[in-house]
Amino acid sequence: MSAPASPWILRAAQLPQPGQQVLVYAPAAWQQVTVAAFKPPATTGSKHMFVAPDPNGVNRYIKGVTHWMPLPDPPLETL
Repeated sequence: MSAPASPWILRAAQLPQPGQQVLVYAPAAWQQVTVAAFKPPATTGSKHMFVAPDPNGVNRYIKGVTHWMPLPDPPLETL
C-alpha cells in the first residue's frame, strides 16, 4: 500500500496567494515549522518571500523555506 500524499507543497513548484497565511517548513531555521504570510519579492524588497511577526510584533523574514501548506481548519469541537 502506498503512503498518503503529503499536504506539503514544494515552494519551487507553487507559491501561495499574496498575503495568504500558511505553514512553512524551513529545515535550517531555529523554528522549522511556523505560520507565515507570503509576500511577493516585489513587495518585500527581499528574496525572502515569507514573513512572520516575532513576539514583539516586528515582521521577520523566514529564510530557507522549502515547503509550505495551507493552514488546517480549526477544530470543530471545543472542550
